[in-house]
Amino acid sequence: MVNGLEKAISEATEYKWATTKEEIIAEFRKEIDSIRKEFVTRELFEERMNALRAELEGKIENLRVDLEGKIENVRIGLTAEIKRLDIKLTFLIILMIVALTLMNPVVAEIIKKLLRL
Repeated sequence: MVNGLEKAISEATEYKWATTKEEIIAEFRKEIDSIRKEFVTRELFEERMNALRAELEGKIENLRVDLEGKIENVRIGLTAEIKRLDIKLTFLIILMIVALTLMNPVVAEIIKKLLRL
């Protein structure tokens, strides 16, 4: 009877040990799988970096186009302003010559002499 009891206890212990061992291994595998999901593989990292690079290049290109448009608008505005100032300066020079001629008889004589040449 003691032998039978020892054998039953031994079998129950072996069964419980095998069951517990399998449960521990299964739980360990679940933990490893969840940890693996948190790690980023090199391929995934490169894929995300390439996508980020493409997105940034697109934004940079949009900014470049926008800035080129603004620079062109400023250039056109400055060109128009320079032409306007050029006309004003020409008018002021002519006005100054007329004023000098009317106010100074010596200048009038010099201009008369120059025009006769």
